[in-house]
Amino acid sequence: MNYDTFANLLFSRVRRADVTLALVIINAIIFALLVAMSRNAMQIPSDLLIRAGGNFAPLVQKGELWRLFSALFLHGGLLHVGLNMFALYQAGQVVERLFGRLGFLVIYVGAGLLGNLASLWWKQGSVSVGASGAIFGVYGALLAYLLLQRGSVPGEVFREMRSGTLGFIGYSLFAGFSLPGIDNAAHLGGLAGGMILGLAFAEPVVSSRPVRWLSPRALGGVLVLVALGLTLWQQTPEVVRRYQADSAYQQTLQRFILDEQELLREQAALMDSLRQRRLTEAAALEVLEHDFLPRWERLINQLSGATAPAPSEWQRQELVAYASTRRDAVKALAQAFETRQMVWVERSRALQVQADNILLQMRLRHSVEAGAR
Repeated sequence: MNYDTFANLLFSRVRRADVTLALVIINAIIFALLVAMSRNAMQIPSDLLIRAGGNFAPLVQKGELWRLFSALFLHGGLLHVGLNMFALYQAGQVVERLFGRLGFLVIYVGAGLLGNLASLWWKQGSVSVGASGAIFGVYGALLAYLLLQRGSVPGEVFREMRSGTLGFIGYSLFAGFSLPGIDNAAHLGGLAGGMILGLAFAEPVVSSRPVRWLSPRALGGVLVLVALGLTLWQQTPEVVRRYQADSAYQQTLQRFILDEQELLREQAALMDSLRQRRLTEAAALEVLEHDFLPRWERLINQLSGATAPAPSEWQRQELVAYASTRRDAVKALAQAFETRQMVWVERSRALQVQADNILLQMRLRHSVEAGAR
Protein backbone atom coordinates (compact mmCIF):
# COMPACT_ATOMS: atom_id res chain seq x y z
CA MET A 1 0.00 0.00 0.00
CA ASN A 2 1.40 3.40 -0.97
CA TYR A 3 1.06 6.67 0.88
CA ASP A 4 -1.76 8.09 -1.26
CA THR A 5 -3.92 5.00 -0.86
CA PHE A 6 -3.34 5.00 2.90
CA ALA A 7 -4.26 8.68 3.19
CA ASN A 8 -7.41 8.23 1.06
CA LEU A 9 -8.54 5.31 3.21
CA LEU A 10 -8.01 7.33 6.39
CA PHE A 11 -9.95 10.33 5.13
CA SER A 12 -12.72 8.11 3.82
CA ARG A 13 -13.24 6.92 7.40
CA VAL A 14 -13.30 10.38 8.97
CA ARG A 15 -13.31 13.38 6.66
CA ARG A 16 -12.67 15.89 9.45
CA ALA A 17 -11.37 15.18 12.97
CA ASP A 18 -14.27 16.89 14.70
CA VAL A 19 -13.83 15.16 18.07
CA THR A 20 -10.18 16.20 18.29
CA LEU A 21 -11.04 19.78 17.39
CA ALA A 22 -13.94 19.85 19.85
CA LEU A 23 -11.73 18.58 22.68
CA VAL A 24 -9.12 21.25 21.98
CA ILE A 25 -11.78 23.98 21.94
CA ILE A 26 -13.46 22.76 25.15
CA ASN A 27 -10.15 22.64 26.99
CA ALA A 28 -9.23 26.12 25.76
CA ILE A 29 -12.59 27.60 26.82
CA ILE A 30 -12.43 26.05 30.29
CA PHE A 31 -8.86 27.30 30.74
CA ALA A 32 -9.94 30.81 29.68
CA LEU A 33 -12.68 30.73 32.35
CA LEU A 34 -10.15 29.67 34.99
CA VAL A 35 -7.84 32.51 33.94
CA ALA A 36 -10.72 34.99 34.22
CA MET A 37 -11.51 33.73 37.72
CA SER A 38 -7.90 33.68 38.96
CA ARG A 39 -6.54 36.57 36.86
CA ASN A 40 -3.35 34.59 36.37
CA ALA A 41 -2.70 32.72 33.13
CA MET A 42 0.64 31.23 34.15
CA GLN A 43 -0.49 29.42 37.30
CA ILE A 44 -4.04 28.61 38.37
CA PRO A 45 -4.30 28.33 42.19
CA SER A 46 -4.78 24.83 43.58
CA ASP A 47 -7.86 25.80 45.60
CA LEU A 48 -9.58 27.02 42.43
CA LEU A 49 -8.65 23.81 40.59
CA ILE A 50 -10.17 21.78 43.43
CA ARG A 51 -13.36 23.85 43.37
CA ALA A 52 -13.55 23.50 39.59
CA GLY A 53 -13.37 19.70 39.73
CA GLY A 54 -9.72 18.67 40.09
CA ASN A 55 -8.74 15.10 40.94
CA PHE A 56 -8.34 15.44 44.72
CA ALA A 57 -8.27 12.14 46.62
CA PRO A 58 -10.20 13.12 49.78
CA LEU A 59 -13.13 14.46 47.76
CA VAL A 60 -13.10 11.64 45.20
CA GLN A 61 -13.13 9.07 48.02
CA LYS A 62 -15.91 11.03 49.66
CA GLY A 63 -18.09 10.14 46.67
CA GLU A 64 -17.32 12.83 44.08
CA LEU A 65 -16.26 10.31 41.41
CA TRP A 66 -17.12 12.78 38.64
CA ARG A 67 -13.81 14.51 39.44
CA LEU A 68 -11.97 11.68 37.67
CA PHE A 69 -13.63 12.93 34.47
CA SER A 70 -13.76 16.68 35.05
CA ALA A 71 -10.04 16.83 35.89
CA LEU A 72 -9.32 15.88 32.26
CA PHE A 73 -10.45 19.34 31.18
CA LEU A 74 -8.59 21.44 33.77
CA HIS A 75 -5.04 22.75 33.44
CA GLY A 76 -2.71 24.47 35.86
CA GLY A 77 -1.22 27.09 33.57
CA LEU A 78 -0.74 28.43 30.04
CA LEU A 79 2.29 26.25 29.29
CA HIS A 80 0.47 23.17 30.60
CA VAL A 81 -2.62 23.62 28.43
CA GLY A 82 -0.61 24.81 25.42
CA LEU A 83 1.68 21.77 25.27
CA ASN A 84 -1.18 19.36 25.92
CA MET A 85 -3.43 20.80 23.25
CA PHE A 86 -0.59 20.90 20.69
CA ALA A 87 0.14 17.20 21.33
CA LEU A 88 -3.57 16.31 21.22
CA TYR A 89 -4.14 18.17 17.95
CA GLN A 90 -1.19 16.46 16.27
CA ALA A 91 -1.88 12.88 17.31
CA GLY A 92 -5.65 13.13 17.59
CA GLN A 93 -6.23 13.75 13.90
CA VAL A 94 -4.47 10.48 12.99
CA VAL A 95 -5.88 8.35 15.83
CA GLU A 96 -9.43 9.63 15.28
CA ARG A 97 -9.23 8.50 11.65
CA LEU A 98 -7.69 5.13 12.54
CA PHE A 99 -10.33 4.26 15.17
CA GLY A 100 -13.26 6.42 14.09
CA ARG A 101 -14.88 9.20 16.09
CA LEU A 102 -16.51 6.98 18.70
CA GLY A 103 -13.48 4.72 19.04
CA PHE A 104 -11.22 7.73 19.51
CA LEU A 105 -13.52 9.24 22.14
CA VAL A 106 -13.67 5.94 24.07
CA ILE A 107 -9.86 5.70 23.97
CA TYR A 108 -9.44 9.33 25.09
CA VAL A 109 -11.89 9.13 27.99
CA GLY A 110 -11.03 5.55 29.01
CA ALA A 111 -7.29 6.20 29.08
CA GLY A 112 -7.81 9.52 30.85
CA LEU A 113 -9.91 7.91 33.58
CA LEU A 114 -7.37 5.13 34.07
CA GLY A 115 -4.61 7.75 34.24
CA ASN A 116 -6.47 9.68 36.92
CA LEU A 117 -7.08 6.49 38.90
CA ALA A 118 -3.34 5.73 38.67
CA SER A 119 -2.59 9.26 39.87
CA LEU A 120 -5.01 8.78 42.77
CA TRP A 121 -3.38 5.47 43.68
CA TRP A 122 0.16 6.87 43.53
CA LYS A 123 -0.29 10.14 45.43
CA GLN A 124 -3.26 11.34 47.49
CA GLY A 125 -2.10 14.62 48.94
CA SER A 126 -2.29 17.03 46.02
CA VAL A 127 -4.74 18.00 43.29
CA SER A 128 -4.11 16.47 39.86
CA VAL A 129 -5.41 18.06 36.65
CA GLY A 130 -4.79 17.96 32.94
CA ALA A 131 -5.47 16.03 29.75
CA SER A 132 -2.00 14.43 29.83
CA GLY A 133 -3.23 10.96 30.81
CA ALA A 134 -5.81 10.97 28.00
CA ILE A 135 -3.25 12.28 25.50
CA PHE A 136 -0.77 9.57 26.52
CA GLY A 137 -3.64 7.18 25.86
CA VAL A 138 -4.01 8.57 22.36
CA TYR A 139 -0.31 8.01 21.69
CA GLY A 140 -0.53 4.58 23.34
CA ALA A 141 -3.38 3.60 21.03
CA LEU A 142 -1.38 4.81 18.02
CA LEU A 143 1.62 2.75 19.11
CA ALA A 144 -0.63 -0.30 19.62
CA TYR A 145 -2.09 0.14 16.15
CA LEU A 146 1.36 0.32 14.59
CA LEU A 147 2.37 -2.88 16.41
CA LEU A 148 -0.79 -4.83 15.59
CA GLN A 149 -1.62 -3.53 12.09
CA ARG A 150 1.82 -2.85 10.69
CA GLY A 151 0.76 -4.17 7.29
CA SER A 152 -1.92 -1.49 7.02
CA VAL A 153 0.60 1.35 7.15
CA PRO A 154 3.11 2.16 4.37
CA GLY A 155 6.74 1.63 5.43
CA GLU A 156 7.79 5.27 5.36
CA VAL A 157 4.63 6.34 7.21
CA PHE A 158 5.11 3.55 9.75
CA ARG A 159 8.68 4.60 10.50
CA GLU A 160 7.72 8.26 10.80
CA MET A 161 4.76 7.52 13.11
CA ARG A 162 6.74 5.08 15.21
CA SER A 163 9.66 7.44 15.78
CA GLY A 164 7.35 10.38 16.53
CA THR A 165 5.22 8.36 18.96
CA LEU A 166 8.16 6.79 20.79
CA GLY A 167 9.92 10.16 20.88
CA PHE A 168 6.92 11.89 22.47
CA ILE A 169 6.38 9.12 25.02
CA GLY A 170 10.07 8.81 25.91
CA TYR A 171 10.71 12.55 26.22
CA SER A 172 7.53 13.17 28.22
CA LEU A 173 8.25 10.37 30.67
CA PHE A 174 11.87 11.52 31.06
CA ALA A 175 10.68 15.07 31.78
CA GLY A 176 8.16 13.70 34.27
CA PHE A 177 10.85 11.88 36.22
CA SER A 178 13.30 14.78 36.01
CA LEU A 179 11.08 17.78 36.76
CA PRO A 180 8.95 18.36 39.88
CA GLY A 181 5.19 18.75 39.67
CA ILE A 182 4.62 16.43 36.68
CA ASP A 183 2.19 13.57 37.26
CA ASN A 184 3.93 10.59 35.69
CA ALA A 185 1.49 8.19 37.32
CA ALA A 186 -1.31 9.69 35.20
CA HIS A 187 0.96 9.51 32.14
CA LEU A 188 1.78 5.83 32.64
CA GLY A 189 -1.81 4.94 33.52
CA GLY A 190 -3.10 6.73 30.45
CA LEU A 191 -0.45 5.12 28.26
CA ALA A 192 -1.41 1.67 29.52
CA GLY A 193 -5.10 2.38 28.99
CA GLY A 194 -4.54 3.65 25.47
CA MET A 195 -2.43 0.62 24.52
CA ILE A 196 -5.01 -1.80 25.94
CA LEU A 197 -7.86 -0.19 23.99
CA GLY A 198 -5.68 0.30 20.91
CA LEU A 199 -4.83 -3.41 20.81
CA ALA A 200 -8.50 -4.25 21.41
CA PHE A 201 -9.95 -1.91 18.80
CA ALA A 202 -7.35 -1.89 16.00
CA GLU A 203 -8.70 -3.03 12.62
CA PRO A 204 -6.96 -2.98 9.22
CA VAL A 205 -7.26 0.35 7.50
CA VAL A 206 -9.14 -1.35 4.65
CA SER A 207 -11.80 -2.59 7.07
CA SER A 208 -15.29 -1.23 6.54
CA ARG A 209 -15.60 -0.42 10.23
CA PRO A 210 -12.87 1.24 12.32
CA VAL A 211 -13.90 -0.74 15.43
CA ARG A 212 -15.86 -3.98 15.70
CA TRP A 213 -17.55 -3.21 18.98
CA LEU A 214 -19.07 -6.64 19.60
CA SER A 215 -15.94 -8.61 18.74
CA PRO A 216 -14.38 -10.67 21.58
CA ARG A 217 -11.16 -8.64 21.28
CA ALA A 218 -12.93 -5.27 21.66
CA LEU A 219 -15.12 -6.43 24.55
CA GLY A 220 -12.17 -8.12 26.23
CA GLY A 221 -10.09 -4.94 26.01
CA VAL A 222 -12.84 -2.89 27.65
CA LEU A 223 -13.18 -5.48 30.43
CA VAL A 224 -9.42 -5.48 31.02
CA LEU A 225 -9.45 -1.68 31.28
CA VAL A 226 -12.36 -1.73 33.73
CA ALA A 227 -10.72 -4.46 35.82
CA LEU A 228 -7.45 -2.52 35.98
CA GLY A 229 -9.28 0.65 36.98
CA LEU A 230 -11.20 -1.14 39.75
CA THR A 231 -7.96 -2.66 41.04
CA LEU A 232 -6.31 0.75 41.24
CA TRP A 233 -9.36 2.15 43.02
CA GLN A 234 -9.41 -0.65 45.58
CA GLN A 235 -5.66 -0.37 46.21
CA THR A 236 -5.72 3.41 46.73
CA PRO A 237 -5.01 4.32 50.40
CA GLU A 238 -8.00 5.89 52.09
CA VAL A 239 -7.40 9.51 53.10
CA VAL A 240 -10.91 10.89 53.33
CA ARG A 241 -11.22 10.34 57.10
CA ARG A 242 -7.86 11.99 57.75
CA TYR A 243 -8.88 14.88 55.49
CA GLN A 244 -12.19 15.30 57.34
CA ALA A 245 -10.35 15.28 60.67
CA ASP A 246 -7.88 17.87 59.40
CA SER A 247 -10.75 20.03 58.12
CA ALA A 248 -12.54 19.79 61.48
CA TYR A 249 -9.37 20.86 63.28
CA GLN A 250 -8.87 23.81 60.93
CA GLN A 251 -12.44 24.93 61.55
CA THR A 252 -11.89 24.68 65.32
CA LEU A 253 -8.67 26.67 64.93
CA GLN A 254 -10.41 29.39 62.92
CA ARG A 255 -13.18 29.68 65.52
CA PHE A 256 -10.58 29.88 68.28
CA ILE A 257 -8.71 32.71 66.53
CA LEU A 258 -11.88 34.74 65.96
CA ASP A 259 -13.20 34.23 69.50
CA GLU A 260 -9.80 34.90 71.09
CA GLN A 261 -9.40 38.19 69.21
CA GLU A 262 -12.91 39.27 70.20
CA LEU A 263 -12.22 38.45 73.84
CA LEU A 264 -8.98 40.42 73.88
CA ARG A 265 -10.72 43.44 72.33
CA GLU A 266 -13.49 43.31 74.92
CA GLN A 267 -10.99 42.96 77.76
CA ALA A 268 -9.05 45.98 76.52
CA ALA A 269 -12.28 47.97 76.25
CA LEU A 270 -13.25 46.96 79.81
CA MET A 271 -9.90 48.13 81.23
CA ASP A 272 -10.18 51.38 79.29
CA SER A 273 -13.66 51.97 80.75
CA LEU A 274 -12.25 51.36 84.25
CA ARG A 275 -9.44 53.87 83.75
CA GLN A 276 -11.89 56.50 82.54
CA ARG A 277 -14.26 55.68 85.44
CA ARG A 278 -17.12 54.78 83.10
CA LEU A 279 -17.31 51.43 84.86
CA THR A 280 -17.08 50.47 88.52
CA GLU A 281 -14.83 47.69 89.80
CA ALA A 282 -17.89 45.77 90.95
CA ALA A 283 -19.37 45.89 87.46
CA ALA A 284 -16.03 44.89 85.96
CA LEU A 285 -15.80 41.93 88.35
CA GLU A 286 -19.25 40.81 87.25
CA VAL A 287 -18.17 40.83 83.60
CA LEU A 288 -14.93 38.99 84.36
CA GLU A 289 -16.57 36.20 86.35
CA HIS A 290 -19.74 35.66 84.34
CA ASP A 291 -18.63 36.50 80.79
CA PHE A 292 -14.89 36.44 80.15
CA LEU A 293 -13.93 33.45 82.32
CA PRO A 294 -16.65 31.10 80.92
CA ARG A 295 -15.67 32.08 77.38
CA TRP A 296 -11.98 31.31 77.99
CA GLU A 297 -13.01 27.98 79.50
CA ARG A 298 -15.03 27.14 76.39
CA LEU A 299 -12.07 27.95 74.14
CA ILE A 300 -9.79 25.73 76.23
CA ASN A 301 -12.27 22.86 76.14
CA GLN A 302 -12.77 23.16 72.37
CA LEU A 303 -9.03 22.99 71.70
CA SER A 304 -8.45 20.27 74.28
CA GLY A 305 -11.09 18.06 72.66
CA ALA A 306 -9.93 18.69 69.08
CA THR A 307 -7.90 16.11 67.14
CA ALA A 308 -5.03 17.80 65.32
CA PRO A 309 -3.00 16.27 62.47
CA ALA A 310 0.33 14.95 63.73
CA PRO A 311 2.42 17.88 62.37
CA SER A 312 0.10 20.37 64.14
CA GLU A 313 -0.26 18.62 67.49
CA TRP A 314 2.42 20.82 69.06
CA GLN A 315 0.48 23.88 67.91
CA ARG A 316 -2.73 22.63 69.53
CA GLN A 317 -0.94 21.96 72.83
CA GLU A 318 0.71 25.39 72.81
CA LEU A 319 -2.62 27.11 72.08
CA VAL A 320 -4.22 25.26 75.00
CA ALA A 321 -1.38 26.50 77.23
CA TYR A 322 -1.81 30.02 75.81
CA ALA A 323 -5.58 30.09 76.41
CA SER A 324 -5.12 28.62 79.90
CA THR A 325 -2.61 31.38 80.73
CA ARG A 326 -5.01 34.04 79.47
CA ARG A 327 -7.78 32.54 81.60
CA ASP A 328 -5.52 32.52 84.68
CA ALA A 329 -4.67 36.19 84.02
CA VAL A 330 -8.38 37.01 84.08
CA LYS A 331 -8.80 35.01 87.30
CA ALA A 332 -5.95 36.95 88.91
CA LEU A 333 -7.50 40.26 87.82
CA ALA A 334 -10.85 39.22 89.30
CA GLN A 335 -9.05 38.33 92.56
CA ALA A 336 -7.46 41.77 92.54
CA PHE A 337 -10.89 43.43 92.33
CA GLU A 338 -12.20 41.28 95.18
CA THR A 339 -9.23 41.67 97.56
CA ARG A 340 -7.89 45.07 96.42
CA GLN A 341 -4.37 43.65 96.75
CA MET A 342 -1.73 44.78 94.23
CA VAL A 343 -0.08 41.37 94.30
CA TRP A 344 -2.94 40.01 92.18
CA VAL A 345 -2.63 42.87 89.70
CA GLU A 346 1.07 42.04 89.28
CA ARG A 347 0.19 38.37 88.96
CA SER A 348 -2.30 39.15 86.19
CA ARG A 349 0.27 41.27 84.32
CA ALA A 350 2.92 38.53 84.60
CA LEU A 351 0.51 35.96 83.21
CA GLN A 352 -0.35 38.22 80.27
CA VAL A 353 3.36 38.57 79.46
CA GLN A 354 3.73 34.79 79.71
CA ALA A 355 0.83 34.32 77.26
CA ASP A 356 2.42 36.78 74.81
CA ASN A 357 5.69 34.83 75.04
CA ILE A 358 3.92 31.57 74.22
CA LEU A 359 2.53 33.15 71.04
CA LEU A 360 5.95 34.56 70.13
CA GLN A 361 7.63 31.16 70.53
CA MET A 362 4.93 29.55 68.40
CA ARG A 363 5.51 32.06 65.59
CA LEU A 364 9.26 31.51 65.74
CA ARG A 365 8.88 27.73 65.56
CA HIS A 366 6.42 28.02 62.68
CA SER A 367 8.86 30.25 60.77
CA VAL A 368 11.72 27.80 61.32
CA GLU A 369 9.64 24.84 60.14
CA ALA A 370 8.39 26.74 57.09
CA GLY A 371 11.98 27.65 56.18
CA ALA A 372 13.08 24.02 56.53
CA ARG A 373 10.40 22.94 54.05
